[in-house]
Amino acid sequence: MVTADDRPISQRALVPHVPRRRPEPAPQLAVGLLVAIAILIGAWVVTGRSGLEEVGRGGINRSLLPKVGEVAPNFATEDVFGNPVELSMFRGKPVWLMFWGSWCPPCRSEFPDIQRAYGQLERDGVQLLGVAIDESPIAAGRYAAQNGATFLVLSDPDRNDTEQSYPLFNVPTHIFIDADGVIRSIVLSDMDEAMALREARALLTSAADAG
Repeated sequence: MVTADDRPISQRALVPHVPRRRPEPAPQLAVGLLVAIAILIGAWVVTGRSGLEEVGRGGINRSLLPKVGEVAPNFATEDVFGNPVELSMFRGKPVWLMFWGSWCPPCRSEFPDIQRAYGQLERDGVQLLGVAIDESPIAAGRYAAQNGATFLVLSDPDRNDTEQSYPLFNVPTHIFIDADGVIRSIVLSDMDEAMALREARALLTSAADAG
């Protein structure tokens, strides 16, 4: 848009000077509050009206994921070397299914604790499957190797293999599955070593009780 002041000096004299009126301040605060309320109401509806206290703490994610007590849906993907892997291959073993990414700050923060916990659980037969999402297998494999990972690192860069059964809104997400393939607990946040051991060892306890 060309204004009077943008015209050549020779033309400015022909344009009468009219004081510019300052625009009234937009009611930004009111608009922001309305948008925030709309988001909260939408989240409340999506989560089945499970309570606004769940919003921001994985409430939507929890409502969409498989439920505790259900058989964990199978999926087929690849490890970071391109070898095919299916969740069903580990039936008969307690499985700790972790969705993560090296681009995710909480994932990086918890990674040393996760590895230390798995170092203690591996000898008890717990199988940790770390599914890296939204990044290349090369990036996931490099980060895991640099940080001493000994668990199986899988790669689903476009979420094409896992999204249908395990839709995610936040990572890390941890799903603990017993030897019968039943989901026993879901953690929608990062964990320290003690918490990871507690959640995983509950799978061993349930297996012992069943036996």
